[in-house]
Amino acid sequence: MTGQTEEPSTHWVARAGGAVETPVGAPPRITLIDYTPDQVIEREITDPQQCETFRKAKSITWVNVDGLQNHPVLEKLSQSMGFHSLTLEDILNTDLRPKIEDYGDYIYIVAKMLDVDRETERIRVDQLSLLLGPNYVVSIQEEAGDPFEPVRNRIRNGAGRLRRSGADYLAHALLDVVVDQYFSVIDWISERIEALDERVTEDERGDLMQQLYTLKRAVIFLRKSIFPLRDVVSTLRNIDSDLILETTQPYLRDLHDHVVQLSDRIETGRDLLSGLQDVYLSTLSNRTNTVMKIVAVFSSVFLPLTFITGVFGMNFEFMPLIHRPWGFAMSVITMLVIVFGMLAYFRYKRWI
Repeated sequence: MTGQTEEPSTHWVARAGGAVETPVGAPPRITLIDYTPDQVIEREITDPQQCETFRKAKSITWVNVDGLQNHPVLEKLSQSMGFHSLTLEDILNTDLRPKIEDYGDYIYIVAKMLDVDRETERIRVDQLSLLLGPNYVVSIQEEAGDPFEPVRNRIRNGAGRLRRSGADYLAHALLDVVVDQYFSVIDWISERIEALDERVTEDERGDLMQQLYTLKRAVIFLRKSIFPLRDVVSTLRNIDSDLILETTQPYLRDLHDHVVQLSDRIETGRDLLSGLQDVYLSTLSNRTNTVMKIVAVFSSVFLPLTFITGVFGMNFEFMPLIHRPWGFAMSVITMLVIVFGMLAYFRYKRWI
């Protein structure tokens, strides 16, 4: 069910217009949105040094980078924005767990963006690096394609308080979109759990355990992404920095509540999967016991019959009933009496 990457040559990218294929070797795409309460400037950047001009302006600047393929471009962007060399090293390392670091003049945040391809039933993973400065936010994604289009539309249309707030509120808005995606992934996992719950006592082929283990691995992976993010948001709430304004604190508290809710739901899902595994194993064990009980009953019934036929099948000349005309009928009647007597006894004992 899960998978962090597709084939080596292409990646599955979720966009509003459908799935597209992006070559792995394509250069990163840098877009810039600079806004004030009165105007919005939106453009695509070819030279990362152009961002330095906007960084020194009084407006709010959002720089978004799609892709980590071209390291020299990212190095130039890091130098123009004044980022520490360790920050660039972390940006290029896509195996980081969610974390937050305060460098004084900017805050560096790492989060995992998750999305579900319902056709292939795989979870797409993309690392997001978020850098918050006094009047700018830089978002750097591992792959092209992001869920931030609603935030862009809010900036373009002047909806809400986004254009009237600082860069810290923009960072909150981006993290809020990431957290909302987690809810959609957890909803999908909950649907899978409910579907397996309906099948757990009806599966006859014994292949449901593999699906349970696969889904449980997905839940564990989701848990590893959510729990560190909870610490990140909690630190962002309590961090002593001039970059986080007091007016943004209520929104950060709301974001923290959402992450805590995600943590509770993923824990519930993990407990449900563990319970389903126990129920499924118990069902398989009961089914096996039932089969063994039937085999034992047949073996018990045919054991005396095998003894009788074995005795009378011996090649001796002088044996009881051998030369009697009613000997065969008497032996058959005796065997039938034994069979029905044993079945009645088993029924009386409630063994069958």
